[in-house]
Amino acid sequence: MALPSARTVRLWAVLAIMPTALWAGLALTQSKTQTALAHGPLIAAHHGVACVACHSKTTGTVRQQLQAQVRYVLGLRETPVDFGYASVGSDQCLACHARPNERHPIYRFREPRFANAVAEVDARSCLGCHSEHRPQTVTADPTVCQTCHDDLKVKNDPVDIPHVELVARKNWTSCMGCHDFHGNHAFQAPVMMADALPEAAIWAYFEGGKDPFGSPKLFEGKAP
Repeated sequence: MALPSARTVRLWAVLAIMPTALWAGLALTQSKTQTALAHGPLIAAHHGVACVACHSKTTGTVRQQLQAQVRYVLGLRETPVDFGYASVGSDQCLACHARPNERHPIYRFREPRFANAVAEVDARSCLGCHSEHRPQTVTADPTVCQTCHDDLKVKNDPVDIPHVELVARKNWTSCMGCHDFHGNHAFQAPVMMADALPEAAIWAYFEGGKDPFGSPKLFEGKAP
């Protein structure tokens, strides 16, 4: 007896899991189950924000989405589809956090001259340094400044330990002791390294601790 073709095996596998997939799809569309299905808690600043503020429903019905996924598994469609809710990207972040004083706008990192830098940290997207449902506020390392500023030279440098010396020492953990990456805090960069924010406070902030740059912020995030 001839063995079934690979396509037939895939078809039977899909049919076997469809009931489970259908129930999962229905669960994803119910607001009461969204929190339980989340990958993890929201960061402190997002407490109280509804899931649908960032996760918009995908187009089509559950049946249509299942059909599209089946076609993808069978090789009859080139790409899969988002099931239940669409993936979150920079557009959702910027809907609340776009501001005119942004020092490191993500569109700048899409320029070819930053190709080597974004190979290390994908700053072309907010998700290159930030991720929801994780305890960390910033998922990048505090030494991230090195990717673009390893040849930094500052004319009329006002700092008591010049930037060129800090770069030569590879003291990259000190950068955010004086500089707010996004430039949205009412924070004056010190001219004495002794007055810089402690490195421990920066690391703690990245890991989900208190914001060491203080308040107020120049532009608050818009309510979704």
